[in-house]
Amino acid sequence: MEATSLSNTNSTKILELEDELSSSLRDAVAGRDEIEVTSFTEDEVLSLGALCTRLAVLAGTRDMSAWIEEDEGGKQSSAWDIISALIERGRLGYKEEETVPSHIFPTGNSYSLFSR
Repeated sequence: MEATSLSNTNSTKILELEDELSSSLRDAVAGRDEIEVTSFTEDEVLSLGALCTRLAVLAGTRDMSAWIEEDEGGKQSSAWDIISALIERGRLGYKEEETVPSHIFPTGNSYSLFSR
């Protein structure tokens, strides 16, 4: 009985974490139409880096394919759209972001990271 209760609690917490991550990701880029060429402050870059790290860790243990494509019925950008824009930004190679770790603005296709 306790194992079932713990499993239910964990499932609920994981769903809450996914909701928090999607909200945080959307908030981090709110009001920016073209993420690939927009300006980010140093704090925003660090925040995006922390979000991408959390997503990468979660994606390593859970199938995130449905989550990453969720766009709330067309009302929001999907996490995939945002992450794709960040990947494209990494490909552009902004000089001021050269010291940013590659997991923040990766240069490769990370879709495989989020699908299992």
